[in-house]
Amino acid sequence: MPHSVPERRGRLATAIRRWVPVHLAILATAYAAIWIVKEPNVAAVMELWFFAPIGVFGAIIANATGTGGGVVFVPAFNAIGGGAIQLQMDIAELIRITPDNTVGMSFVIQCFGMSIGTLVWLTNFFAGGKIPHDERITSQAFFGIAFAVLCTTIPSLLITQQFNPFSGPQLLGAFKIFSIILGVTLLVFSLKHDRFAPKNHRLDPAAVDYWALIGIGVIGGAVTALFSVGVGEFLAIYLILRRFPTTAAIAIAVVVSVITVFSGVWFHVARDSVIWEIVVLAIPGAMFGGFIAKIIALKLGAQRLKILASFWIILSSLYLIFGPSVELMP
Repeated sequence: MPHSVPERRGRLATAIRRWVPVHLAILATAYAAIWIVKEPNVAAVMELWFFAPIGVFGAIIANATGTGGGVVFVPAFNAIGGGAIQLQMDIAELIRITPDNTVGMSFVIQCFGMSIGTLVWLTNFFAGGKIPHDERITSQAFFGIAFAVLCTTIPSLLITQQFNPFSGPQLLGAFKIFSIILGVTLLVFSLKHDRFAPKNHRLDPAAVDYWALIGIGVIGGAVTALFSVGVGEFLAIYLILRRFPTTAAIAIAVVVSVITVFSGVWFHVARDSVIWEIVVLAIPGAMFGGFIAKIIALKLGAQRLKILASFWIILSSLYLIFGPSVELMP
């Protein structure tokens, strides 16, 4: 006999509450393993202390807007690699950042920061949180949308990683263009798009939405493989354009993004394209940022957050274009 709706909701809430401590234990174990296995240089870690607050800021942007943390991390990595941030000579020799490093480190940091954001969003949506009623959608719609996108996102991501035809300089140049287009699009959309009244919100995807989501997964997976951001942005913008509640759109985008980066992070770990001295500092900051992002999202409101994120993306893109660049790969 089928379970009633309240019973299904109760089972989901229980599953989420039980999973949260397990997931936190996995993250803590993974972070400890980085210190034990990779043995980061302690002097370099102390010199790079400023990546802790950068991790906080990146995770807030990522988890409060659905925009991947790469739009914060890549410009920061570029500032070090291009010499805009001066380091001691011996540390600078150790920390030589290439375009490959920027993507790899962004993947790793997002695995931690967006994991916390995902746990917070899921708890608040389905396990007794305080998301406003008019910003909610059903669990079937929430996970149905996420599943439809991920069906094509993950294969597209993995294929692009294995058969990436672009060199490091090409990737960095493409990221600059992608970022500024994304920032301008998000800003125009935020300023022009009137927020729909709750009674006009769409709560369930139509058949055409599932086809669109499959297409978004193909494109978003490939873009994320190249830049560490993409699928979350495309998904959030599409859902908002289709009149789904903004908070729900952001939450789904965060869930999809973290599953995507978890699927692709192993590629970068295997290639050893991660500078662990930076990562071990950014991870705690990103986890804290992921925890407080929902609070900031609900306090500021969706429109202010989108405008804030778009201004950051535009300014950081201009810095990437006109500022010093990382040492390009041959």
